[in-house]
Parts: sequence; structure tokens; C-alpha cells
Amino acid sequence: MIVTDDQVAALRAQLAGDVDEHRRLLSQLDPKAANVGYVALITAAFLEAVRRRFVKDGKPADDDEIIEFVASVRERGEDLPRAIDPTVAETLIKIALEKLPPDGRDDISGEVSNGHKIVLLAGLTADARLTPAELDAFLARAREYVEEMLS
Repeated sequence: MIVTDDQVAALRAQLAGDVDEHRRLLSQLDPKAANVGYVALITAAFLEAVRRRFVKDGKPADDDEIIEFVASVRERGEDLPRAIDPTVAETLIKIALEKLPPDGRDDISGEVSNGHKIVLLAGLTADARLTPAELDAFLARAREYVEEMLS
């Protein structure tokens, strides 16, 4: 099993807005395992959330909608304008939508990419206003996707 229950619980806590519980659970994760499973879970959840938000009738949203979303996320916290580079954020979303090829992120480090994905994912799930049951189902689907892709 690539993604552990503890990794799912940590991500769930963050996406549910329980910062203290997220930090507590994250600190308990095995760093080596989290570098694979947790990062893969974040990526899978990010891809799923982007597609849910920005694909309508099989077509990706136009760039203006992506730009507006990124701007709205950057406005949600005091530190977010400095933490989120709009070009990086828009690039990651466009890659997820296949509007850009995967090599479009070649100039973006893994650390920067992962940091942006988690913040954007939090924004996407907050905007979706998922119920606890919907959040559980969303994370279960992301976990299944990781297991399918990396098995």
C-alpha cells in the first residue's frame, strides 16, 4: 500500500480546515514513506479537484477562469500573496488540464510544485464546499488513483 491511512487522515485534516490536527498528524508521518505516498496523494487529489472545478462538458476552462481562481486563493491569507507565485500556480493547473505539456513544469522544483499544489488543493476543496462524507469519498478516489498508477 503506497498511501497509508495516516497520510489520508493528515490531508483530510488540512482540507477540513483543522490546522492543529493536520500539523499533529503530519508530524507523525514517516518522512520517507510520506515523500512517496503523501506527495502522490496530494498530486492525485489536486488533479481530481482541478478537473472537477475546471472541466465542463469535457472542455477545460479558459485561462481567465484559472487566473481568477489563482488570484482568489492568493487573497485568502496574509502570507499567500508571497507564498503563491501566480505563474507557477496557473502552470500547474494548466498541466493538470492538459492545456500545457508536463514538461511545462521543468523549471518548477518539486518542493515548489508540491507547496503550490497543497495550497491550491485547499482552495479548490474549500470552494467545492464538500460535506464530510463528500470529502471522504474525494480522498478515497484520490487514494485509489495513486494505488492504480503506482502499483
